[in-house]
Parts: sequence; structure tokens; C-alpha cells
Amino acid sequence: MPAEIIIRVPIRRIPIVIDTQDPLTPEMSLPDFRKLFGSDPDGTRYRIVNIEAITSPDDQQPMLVSECGRYGRFLRREGDSIYFRTTTSFAQ
Repeated sequence: MPAEIIIRVPIRRIPIVIDTQDPLTPEMSLPDFRKLFGSDPDGTRYRIVNIEAITSPDDQQPMLVSECGRYGRFLRREGDSIYFRTTTSFAQ
């Protein structure tokens, strides 16, 4: 008989810096921006966007948190974690 198991997957937040005045400037992570320019981004020119991602419990591929609701095994988001249900069968 298959047993249902609950898997907790931590959410990873990646802050990305976007230049609002020059659309051709590539985006970069906040730590890379600080390393390159030696300071935090100026709020009048740059915008920081947080990307939330997880690792899929089935195939270990990256997945956006916003896509979890379309996933059949998704249970809930609680705090900094996503909960999925999975089944396993025991050999007799």
C-alpha cells in the first residue's frame, strides 16, 4: 500500500538589481552589484527585484515559487518553505 510522505523544500530568494534608466544594461545579483560598484544601488536609478525559487522534489530542477500552484503535488506555502506530497510504496 502506498504511503504519503510530506516533503519540505526551502525557498531561495535571489535579489536582482535592474537599471530603470538604461534598458540595455544587464541585470545582476545584489552581491555582484556591491562587489562591482562598492556600494548599494541608488534607489532613484535602480530597482531591486526578489526572485523566489526552489528545487523541484521530483527532478531536482530549479522552479519558480509562483509555478508551484500548477504542480499536482503542491500542498502549501508556509513561511520560507514549500510543502509537497509524495507517495512511496513499500515492498512486501
